[in-house]
Amino acid sequence: MPRPPVVILSGVRWDFLWQRHQTLATLFAGAGYPTVFVETTGLANPRPRGNTLRRMFARVLRSGGAGEKPPAEKNLTVYAPLTAPPTYRAYRWSNAKLFVPRVLGDLGKISGPHPLVVAYPPTRTTLDLISGLEPRLVFYDCSDDYEHFPGAPKDIGETERELLLRADLVSCTSAYLLQKARRIRPDAFSSGPAVDYERFAVLQESRSDGEIHTVCFFGHASRERIDFDALRAVVGAGFELRVVGGVEKELFEIPGIDYRGEVSHVGLPAALAGVDAFVLPYQVNGLTRAISPAKTYECLATGKPVVAAPLPALQDLAGHVYLARRPEDYVEVLRDLKGLETEKKRRARIELARRNSWDVRFSELEEALWRLL
Repeated sequence: MPRPPVVILSGVRWDFLWQRHQTLATLFAGAGYPTVFVETTGLANPRPRGNTLRRMFARVLRSGGAGEKPPAEKNLTVYAPLTAPPTYRAYRWSNAKLFVPRVLGDLGKISGPHPLVVAYPPTRTTLDLISGLEPRLVFYDCSDDYEHFPGAPKDIGETERELLLRADLVSCTSAYLLQKARRIRPDAFSSGPAVDYERFAVLQESRSDGEIHTVCFFGHASRERIDFDALRAVVGAGFELRVVGGVEKELFEIPGIDYRGEVSHVGLPAALAGVDAFVLPYQVNGLTRAISPAKTYECLATGKPVVAAPLPALQDLAGHVYLARRPEDYVEVLRDLKGLETEKKRRARIELARRNSWDVRFSELEEALWRLL
């Protein structure tokens, strides 16, 4: 059968930290589905930052029209919608009367009628877009506990319930989210994070003497999610700490960090070369308790040891990652790794990552979708 068009209502921009949203868009497109990646329509009001106005102006200039074709991405269009955050009543009125009709008109021209819709933030805007698109199938890929997201609309629980009931298919990226979703959708299923295995497997070749010199965190380091005290402890203990990705100003003030800045997902393995171990120092709170970090299997695919916070999803991997509850625990584990590590553990990490490749995960999702198409 011909592949139907796919519209992904993402919660991030295309050029943001590479996540599940962008990966699924490229996989759908690569499998022959004409795919439209709709950049975030908003979840909370923008935070006042130095470049906020510049980014908003750039968004206005890019918004609408026929979208953009990312280089080397066949069958994929990135569309930047002009919408207001779904927070205040005036913003919602503007979306319903002005912005959403324009977005629907553009998407109708780009994707064609009755697409397969993959939904992320369960906001009123997302629900209005789904109604207007008249999709042949709605797939809610639940990847966050949006009720704990800072600044989320007060009715986000209600709109998520609407989306759960509206969707034809519901997947969840962690056991915590799955348990929550199944109160409304008993047929929801698990679809956790995965890895572009071959891309990160190249780092398996770089062996060390067993000593841990360079420790790395990569991703977006925000105060709400990351334990900065743990990073301070790692640096203070004499390890070289490499940070790759977007960071908040506070992190720049920690002396001794080798900050490499943001890199593309394609360039990430090169930025990680020479690393001896990874840390995933998440804070355990209402915002993070539900997540299963996308980078987990990327770290494991390198074969390097991983020291992580005891998030529920990471506790489930306790046989493959080392857990640290306090900042000083990260230091203790890193110092002990030479004696703790074995070739058997290294191979087990690699094999677990191989079994959780994106090729495997996408095949599972595609099979579930086609059972309903």
